[in-house]
Amino acid sequence: MTINGKIMMKKILYFMLSIWLMALLLSTCTKSRPLGGDYEIRVLADSSIWNGTKKILSQTFEQVEYTPLPEKLFTLIKQEPNKYKKFKNILFLSTLDARDELSKSINSNLSEQARAKVEQGEIMFIKRNIWAQNQQIMFLIGADKADLANKISAQQDRILFQFEDYWRAFHKDILYSRREQKDVESHLLKNYGWMIRVPIDYRLEFQSARDRLVLFHRKMPLRWISIFWEEATDPNLITKKFCIQKRNFWSSSFFAGDSVDEKFEPVQTEEVNFLNRRALKLKGLWGNSRQVAGGPFRLYCFFDEPTERIYFIDMHMFQPNPKKSKMHYLRQMDIVAHTFKTNLEVTLNK
Repeated sequence: MTINGKIMMKKILYFMLSIWLMALLLSTCTKSRPLGGDYEIRVLADSSIWNGTKKILSQTFEQVEYTPLPEKLFTLIKQEPNKYKKFKNILFLSTLDARDELSKSINSNLSEQARAKVEQGEIMFIKRNIWAQNQQIMFLIGADKADLANKISAQQDRILFQFEDYWRAFHKDILYSRREQKDVESHLLKNYGWMIRVPIDYRLEFQSARDRLVLFHRKMPLRWISIFWEEATDPNLITKKFCIQKRNFWSSSFFAGDSVDEKFEPVQTEEVNFLNRRALKLKGLWGNSRQVAGGPFRLYCFFDEPTERIYFIDMHMFQPNPKKSKMHYLRQMDIVAHTFKTNLEVTLNK
């Protein structure tokens, strides 16, 4: 193909992109299932804009957690402007001063109101389910390249939240769409003063009011969600050392020798807002030398002032196949953990 022919093909391609983007506002077609994984974000941007934002976008979306192998929250994939409409997660990047054809195609679909918002400092616009089911589409548009990179840097948490929150809502629907165990939830509330929403495929494996422990189990891969608690009036008891000691006591007693293992990866802690409570979140690894087993765990520890209790919600799993993701299941268990309520917050219908 001649150079002129290539230029003409490129112009046609960008013209088609403009038409497709316009359909974003007008489309009423039947939606199909999306392509791509839940954790892949397809990026459409001119190379110069992509190169100027790639580092900060990677820091935003490709955060790494160790399970114990490193796993990313999301993976960014540079997508050519064709056959992109059916992907699950799509990110468009552009600037108002751009002169490349792709950016102009993206900008041509901005309303006067949207353009005014960009000029006033807004960079993010969200669309959903335009070309496929359960589809998340984000536009990040700056006045120029420096403005775009700077605003992404300043709004990393807000930008990540849009994909994280949509992911959580989608998977929460999956977890509970096949019914949930209402009878178990009512039992927990009546006998222990708290409840979580229990998906149909989790089994109540152990419970003891005397030991103040309730344990749920699911297979394929092996996963456990445990809630244990103790009476307390001082929230200052909650420290990293305190949480690890309590977890080791519980797991050694009921899991035949499990304990927190910091040989390969130190336990990370952060203060978080857990359902409007100040909580300490622990991320680390557990191990069992006798059973030659181990894996990742996540733990929330928080003081519930109305009931004067310190609660521990532990999530851990065993998946020995290094090629299988563990992050996915940890994140699903985290959704279950965030359904926690005490009997002062909810009353179940009988």
